[in-house]
Amino acid sequence: MSEAGDRLLGRWRLLHAGGSLDFAPNARMEFLRGGRLRYSFDAGTLQQAIMLVYRVDGDMLLTDNPANPHARSTRFRFGAGDVLALEFAEATAWFVREI
Repeated sequence: MSEAGDRLLGRWRLLHAGGSLDFAPNARMEFLRGGRLRYSFDAGTLQQAIMLVYRVDGDMLLTDNPANPHARSTRFRFGAGDVLALEFAEATAWFVREI
């Protein structure tokens, strides 16, 4: 894995999503070794989780959902204070590291 890919490892919590981005409440992403990504969020009183796969190509995060194929590529960067910025076409979402 690349240095940027190694830096992604761990759990990230949504801090702010700009523009028209529609993230679920309490969205979290946990990047695991082996290219696994757990995306979790609140759905009413329940916590839901979706297991995705990911890989890093330069500054691009490539994700897919094996259970319901939907590939997506998103530019990412790290900001001050170990903030992870995901740059979508319409806006940016910022995540902070939890662990």
